[in-house]
Amino acid sequence: MLSALSRAFAQLPRPEMRGPLIRSVAWACLVFFLLWGGLAAGIHYALARDEHWIEVLAGLLGSLAAPVLTWLLFPSIVLMILGFYSEAIIRAVEQRHYPNLATPSKSRQMANLWSGLRLALIGLVLNIVVLPLYLLFPGLNLVLFLGLNGYLLGREYFDVVALRRVDWRTAQRLWRGHRVSFILSGVVVAGLFALPVVNLVAPIIGLAAAVHLVERFRGPDPA
Repeated sequence: MLSALSRAFAQLPRPEMRGPLIRSVAWACLVFFLLWGGLAAGIHYALARDEHWIEVLAGLLGSLAAPVLTWLLFPSIVLMILGFYSEAIIRAVEQRHYPNLATPSKSRQMANLWSGLRLALIGLVLNIVVLPLYLLFPGLNLVLFLGLNGYLLGREYFDVVALRRVDWRTAQRLWRGHRVSFILSGVVVAGLFALPVVNLVAPIIGLAAAVHLVERFRGPDPA
């Protein structure tokens, strides 16, 4: 798992990664500021209307309410953006490290795009549902954040990469046999979201690492 992550880090500055990297980071920055601004405006509006729940939230987090909420929701939002660039990123990793792999069909690529968007949306909803737990249990909230998002990230990256190469049944067998490695990789990526600047490239690192893990575990390409 650590080897896959280190190889993903090492490829970031390579020419084949620059296009999807620059575009995804630019969109991530835009989303970050829009999300932050939207949450700040929403909190300000609710406070002006004397909404009790927002007063409790502001009391818990003070002036950090909007930044903290942005940080908690940012991973799922960014993953939705990454879905549109996932094919370019996966292809860049495969071409450099696994040049003999066959090109997957367009239908599989589109199915994986929708699968990634679906899982990202599920992640966003789940993070909103557990938001009260994040706010009410300091200390435990970090464990909950890493555990929930680590699983979601690990599963999403696995599905997006594996289903390009194997059928659904084979993918499920691969997941059951090696899910610990993918989940731990997801936990590391979720932790990277806490680091300024690094959080902008964290999704790309996780996706590239998943390519290495899938190719390690699934064996030679039958094509």
